[in-house]
Amino acid sequence: MSTLYDLFKVKENATQEQIREAYESILQKAASLPQNEKIVDQVRKIKIAYGILSDSEKRKKYDLDLATQRADELLQKVQPRKEEPAENKLKEPVQTSETPNIPINEEKIKQEIESQINHAIQYQNIRDLKQKLDKQREQKQLTQQQWKKEVQKQERKKKRQAKKEQQLKREMEINAYGEYLQRQGYKVKYPWTWLRIKRLILSITAVLITLFILWQIPFVRKSLTDLYNQNFVIKFLADIVFSIFNGIINGIKSIFKQ
Repeated sequence: MSTLYDLFKVKENATQEQIREAYESILQKAASLPQNEKIVDQVRKIKIAYGILSDSEKRKKYDLDLATQRADELLQKVQPRKEEPAENKLKEPVQTSETPNIPINEEKIKQEIESQINHAIQYQNIRDLKQKLDKQREQKQLTQQQWKKEVQKQERKKKRQAKKEQQLKREMEINAYGEYLQRQGYKVKYPWTWLRIKRLILSITAVLITLFILWQIPFVRKSLTDLYNQNFVIKFLADIVFSIFNGIINGIKSIFKQ
């Protein structure tokens, strides 16, 4: 029975270095030959066979399978021999040194090696397919999680948009009803809604940013300073605003100090 070791022309107890040298020698020899489909297929099979023998775990499993196969073949060949008459024993040909050796069936050896390599290729293909399926399963699971997150994100966005539209609609209804009452001669006090508060904060922020920019211009700063010093009402209101802002800033600083 031929083995993968016969393919590399090494003994079964060969070291990894000996197997590697035989493998490289075969590849060099194949590279020097004209490249055709047969050479390419043989090189591919040689690489797969080397992948088995160069891996300690795969080689150990292959050796175990090989020993089991040899034991099975040996048991099949061993059969009880029958007693033969003495006459027949005398007629048996006696093999001498001149008797020619039985020729080795090289074609059968090649077929056995081909069968073992095909088996190894099939095992390798099955393992690669399993790894590919596992990877696709992981990617599919990841894609499903991403899709789920995206759906949740879109749902939250729709809810915020619906809430915003509802607030805007309510404010428009309040404003329309207030205008109607004002035309009828009633005094209307509009309720404070979150949208109205947000607009007020944005307006105040825009005014403060504008004032800060204008304050950086020298002649505008001088005009505002003169107006502040000369007008008592403006000075009073400005002092109130400044005191409120100072109180807010001091409160924030005290929070960070803690």
